Amino acid sequence: MTKSAKIYGLIALWFLILLFAITISLFVGSTGVTWKIDNQLDWTIFYKLRIPRTLLALIAGMGLVISGQIYQTILNNPLADSFTLGLASGATFGSALAVFIGVSVWFVPLFSIFFSLLTLIVIVFITETMVKTFHVATMILSGIFIGAFFNSALYILLLLKPDKVNSMVSYMFGSVSSAEKLTVEITGGVTLICILILFGMSHFIKMIQLGDDKAITLGVNVRLISWCCLLIAAIMTAVIISFTGIIGFIGMIVPQVVRRVYKVPISIQMILNLLIGGSLLLIADTVGRVILSPIQIPVGIVLSIIAIPIMMYLMITEQRKKENH
Repeated sequence: MTKSAKIYGLIALWFLILLFAITISLFVGSTGVTWKIDNQLDWTIFYKLRIPRTLLALIAGMGLVISGQIYQTILNNPLADSFTLGLASGATFGSALAVFIGVSVWFVPLFSIFFSLLTLIVIVFITETMVKTFHVATMILSGIFIGAFFNSALYILLLLKPDKVNSMVSYMFGSVSSAEKLTVEITGGVTLICILILFGMSHFIKMIQLGDDKAITLGVNVRLISWCCLLIAAIMTAVIISFTGIIGFIGMIVPQVVRRVYKVPISIQMILNLLIGGSLLLIADTVGRVILSPIQIPVGIVLSIIAIPIMMYLMITEQRKKENH
């Protein structure tokens, strides 16, 4: 079997897994709909609840994983993600602030997006001011410090208005249970546009992987391409987080596993990340809905339980690999 045939077979396999994940998400859950839909109530639940929830989980999984891949590739750091860069903390604080001041529910996502992008701008400014060049370590450290600052500010908000604790805290664990048609349309539209742009830039991203010097000799404006990719990934992440809350680890774990297990070009990695990310989030959300039914566990908690052992394993194997070399 040729290499191309193996790649196509691999993509087909994960596409089938994704279809399976979509199916179980649509027909399995705690709201009463099973494989048989034979009355008006079931149809209402199916169209008003299950379809939007499934689509939002699919969009969130794909968007968060592809953005994680971009962060890790551009910054050349397997730990780079919206969380280590502080963007998720900024988005969380923005949403909590909106709840704190009592704005309309539809303005909460705007606060989240604003503070997430503001965090990126602050990190870029700090990095540029400190080292006058593109320095990965400084950027990651700046993100961790900014994230800690927003977490502290969030705790102050909780102390000032303890009656808002439930609203603020529930947003921090990540969930797709509040999905609606408009939510899906906004996140789906923004995510699709961002993914298409990133695929169009995959050739330049591949050259940046060769190293800055080689990329520059090939005519690539490394600085411009890098910041454009980071900005696109940040926008996509901010929009998703603004509607789903903080869904951790998936954007950090999946790209690492794909890169280690499948030695394929960057564009194929992106396709696999989309398929695996969407499948994983759909399955995690379904598990959260049914395992303690009728209690629903937020998908962010389910993913954390799954991802933390995997993260520990990756860290241990990475350390052993370095020692062997």
